[in-house]
Amino acid sequence: MKELINLTILSTWRRIKTITRYKMNFILEVLMSFAWGFGLLIFSFIIDPTRFASSIGTNYFSFLIVGIAFQTYTGAAVWGSPYEVQSELTTGQVEYTFASPVQMYYYMLSYSISQALIGTVFDILPMFAIGAIFAQNLPSLTSILMALFTIVLTFLVLSQLGVIITCLLLIFKNVSALNSLLNFLFQVATGMFVPIQFMPNELKVLAFAIPLTHGMDLARHFIVGSNTIWSVEIEFGALIVSLILLTLVARFSVSYVERKSKVEGLSLA
Repeated sequence: MKELINLTILSTWRRIKTITRYKMNFILEVLMSFAWGFGLLIFSFIIDPTRFASSIGTNYFSFLIVGIAFQTYTGAAVWGSPYEVQSELTTGQVEYTFASPVQMYYYMLSYSISQALIGTVFDILPMFAIGAIFAQNLPSLTSILMALFTIVLTFLVLSQLGVIITCLLLIFKNVSALNSLLNFLFQVATGMFVPIQFMPNELKVLAFAIPLTHGMDLARHFIVGSNTIWSVEIEFGALIVSLILLTLVARFSVSYVERKSKVEGLSLA
């Protein structure tokens, strides 16, 4: 665990140095996060709350904010590591990475965690600040803590998927088609922007198999007070089972890639 923390700190420091290198661009990016918060607030005013009240409550702004937060964390968890390792792969640095005395599993996870931390500070918190300023009824401390627990649990599940995709990248060298497929599924079939309750039953079956669905549904339940698609116990159970299964697959994938790197090498050269 200490090794993972150290790797995450180093990765986060590097990301901060990178994004703050161009001051004006950095300032505009932060201001745009606040602007998006105002934009979503305005958009929520034109939505008829009575249509959504039975499934997501009357606070559609908070519903959208949770969806955007999960979009950010999903990108960090699933693609944070593959994006960085892709760069190492094309430059040939990956060989030196696998020769370093660190656990590759932790190394891959550290990229995802650091990107999530950066996204929280510079993207998510400004939007939530706007929501908190204009919100009429803030959730209780217990609800916020349960929502945070759900977000962390979901992030850990998706991070295992990110490790698996990183290993696939190291084996097949290009997984861009998988990127398009997963982004489509995450944004369309999980209720990220449109409630699952309004979707066909066939899509609900697909949604149940995607861990992100349960994470967002539970977080919205605690923050917005919406009804869950399935019971809270079932959704937490689905997340825990997904975490166990995907962690086993991720660990096996890293072990396979480590053996492959010793025999065949990994770089494109």
